[in-house]
Amino acid sequence: MKRIGFVGLGTMGAGMAKNLAKKGYPLAVWNRSPARASELGFDNAPSPRALAERSDIVVTCVADPNAVERVVFAEDGVLAAARPGFRYIECSTVSPTLVRRVATAFDERGAASLEAPVTGSKAGAANGTLLFMTGGPAALHEELEPVLLAMGSRAIRCGESGQGALMKLLGNTLISFMLEGLCEALVVGQKGGLEIAQVLEVVAASGFASPYFAFKGQAIRERNFDPQFSIDLLVKDQTLMLAEAAEQKTPLPGLAAVREVFQAARAQGLGREDIAAVIRVLERAAGRSDT
Repeated sequence: MKRIGFVGLGTMGAGMAKNLAKKGYPLAVWNRSPARASELGFDNAPSPRALAERSDIVVTCVADPNAVERVVFAEDGVLAAARPGFRYIECSTVSPTLVRRVATAFDERGAASLEAPVTGSKAGAANGTLLFMTGGPAALHEELEPVLLAMGSRAIRCGESGQGALMKLLGNTLISFMLEGLCEALVVGQKGGLEIAQVLEVVAASGFASPYFAFKGQAIRERNFDPQFSIDLLVKDQTLMLAEAAEQKTPLPGLAAVREVFQAARAQGLGREDIAAVIRVLERAAGRSDT
């Protein structure tokens, strides 16, 4: 069985790494904070390079492009240990441009990189039900799919390198609109005398029902903003999407406006809370008490 190295034990990565271990893969980890690795019962490798040297495949799930740059391209990064037959799986949400740069760097060393950003939130990572959106050669997707399915329930190849990242940004654009729409509707409904439970019941019975509305609606109703996916990270992804669209000369006026609401949440100190906490910005703007 292939030896797996895992980088990044955050909200998503912790569950993903645990599922790889449960499926019997020989697993080693590297995390920026060694204490986090110890907390989860793992020994922390000295560096990403040291991790890669003892692994056949390295899977990375970190917060942002800067973190990926450090993990891959630093002097003690994964790339320094790349060799023929070595495989790298990038599960972080970053730009298509960075994904292609990473893929080229590994190709030049006789190794190979598959992008595989995920969706499914913290619960999906813990339960092994994530969806992976891959980009890269079809044969590489097929080769690495068993590793992905040890952490999730489905892996869909979206095309060549960069197209998985683009698909992930499209998805997070959609949830930005869905959550903004839900929150605006709930605030107006409450000011008009409707209970959140009533609104959600009608939505669930309608043609515009969505599991996402039920999931985030319940969190809002319970005022449970424990981070499944933080506001800070969604703003990072919105910004990446706007940059990609700008490069295409494609206007995204709706997303630009929605991002400002989430930016307001960050300005109010809510950046580390779950994205559902954005309703607090709208409630305050509408003159409702923040509970």
